[in-house]
Order: sequence, then C-alpha cells, then structure tokens
Amino acid sequence: MHIRWLEDFVCLAQAGSLARAAELRNVTPPAFGRRMQALEVWAGAPLIDRSAFPVRLTAEGRQFLEAAEAALRTLDEARLSLRAAHRADASTLTIATGKTLARSMVPAWLAGLRHALRDDPAGAGFRTRISTHATHDALALFTEGDVDFLLCYSPHDLPVMLDDARYTFHPVGVERLVCVAAADARGGPAYRLHRTKTATRPAPVPMIAYAETLTMGRMVNQEIARRKLAARLDVIAVSDFAESVHEMVRQSMGLAWLPARLIADDLHTGRLVRADLDGGDASDLALDIRLYRPRAPMRALAEAFWRAASQRAD
Repeated sequence: MHIRWLEDFVCLAQAGSLARAAELRNVTPPAFGRRMQALEVWAGAPLIDRSAFPVRLTAEGRQFLEAAEAALRTLDEARLSLRAAHRADASTLTIATGKTLARSMVPAWLAGLRHALRDDPAGAGFRTRISTHATHDALALFTEGDVDFLLCYSPHDLPVMLDDARYTFHPVGVERLVCVAAADARGGPAYRLHRTKTATRPAPVPMIAYAETLTMGRMVNQEIARRKLAARLDVIAVSDFAESVHEMVRQSMGLAWLPARLIADDLHTGRLVRADLDGGDASDLALDIRLYRPRAPMRALAEAFWRAASQRAD
C-alpha cells in the first residue's frame, strides 16, 4: 500500500468526482481509477460507490476515510518532528545539488568556504550535509524547506524557475562542457565532429548522450540543433549519469560533451582530447552555477555561509 493511495482517497472524498480528484492529484483519470482499485484490493472491501454521482463512499469507505485521515496526520506530524530534530543542529548546513557538481565542484568550493569562514564566529567549524538528486528532486527539497541551499546548473537559455519573491541566488561559478573523445595512437581525437564541404558526407560519428531529463542533456541537444549536427552523429548510448558518459568516452566508444572540471586530469594527460569541428571551431558550452537561498532571514551559520559564498567565485 502506498501513502499516495491514502492521499488520493482523501482527495476523492473531498472532490466527490473521480475526474476532479484525478485533476487535483495531477494524474490521468484512468491512472487514478487504478489506484483506487488497488487501494480497495488492499483494504479488502469496496470503498467507493461508483453508481452514484457525485461519487459517494460506501459504509466501509466512510470508516476507512477516518483511518486514512488519522494516518496521514500522524505521518505528517512525525515527518515535521523528525525534520525539526534533524535540522536542530545549528552547526550543520544542508545543500541539495546534482551528482556531477557534488563530485566536480563541491569539494574544492566547500574547502575554500571553510577556509574563508575559519575566523567567523558564526561559521567556524561547521559541518555540511550534501544531498545529491536530479534537478527536479533537488528543487523540491529546497522549496519544501528540507535543505538550506540549492546548488545547481542554470544555463541562460534554460534557467532554473523559482519564485523571485521568495528566493534569490548568487552565481558561484561557470562550468564549460567540452566536446571530447579518447585520443588515438597519434594523440588526436579518435572521433571528431565534421564540417561537410563536399557532396560526400562522412559516416555519422558515434556519440554518448545525456538523458533529456538532465540540464546538460538539454543544453547539448540545443547545440546540436543549432549547428545542424544531428545527421552527422549516431547516438549509441544515453545516460543520466555524467560519470558514466565520461567512462564510455574514455573507453573510446564515441565523443561527448563533458564538464571541464570532471575531465581536467584526462585532458592534462592527453587521454582525452578535443573533438571540435574541423578547422578548430570550438564547441564549448557555458553553464552558470548558482547557489540559491530563501529571501527570508536564515540562521546565523547559513547567513555567514551565504556571505562567504557571495564574496567569492569558483
């Protein structure tokens, strides 16, 4: 049994219509109906009188509604209590971010901020809890107040959408996505984007792509469309994990756009090399990195951290 089934059931009781309840719960009516059927199977009794309009609850349904509302109240109270206890430690900062940033930027950035705050009475000796999530989930954690800050990519063409009246941000760095491939025996790229100048078009070049759900995926797809490169590329793998894309490129499976911080060592040693368009036309993409906070006043440690982050860029 899923908690959302209880939430659906309470919503249905209030809405009096399967269609209206489905709309309020942001699911299709057929999907909502299947959830209610699954709940009835779990409960072992019919809960909804579907022959009536507006929809009515059966006697068993009315009895179950009281239990469902009580259970949801208890769970919500427990969640709030646990959250308060977890956040009660005034010396711990919580930051939601993505897996790639957590690996490529956060360690050095955080070390610099700890150094900057070492003599600040409000920030000396603080601890940090980093929560890594997909952008949508990190946004939800931040807007629901489960973390102090949100650190994320926010490209100019695809900015993070948050209420300006409630939240503000400071740019803390820029990430470059570099089109690279594994080096061949001569030290050049095993694969390269081609600018076609003749009637004969070369075979498509294998490419490792990001899932469209990732900010980097949407950015790269925009660049490919802008340069009209789709016909010259053969996407042989798609991943929602930048480190996975990185490793596939290292294995010479194809080219990809990768964060410069993530591949700095490989570029330095020559294991990976640029695979830009023939003629040296660089295809770097710039991604702003932003630190978001609520506009409302925060506790002393969080305010000190924000001041330090605002005064320095990565």
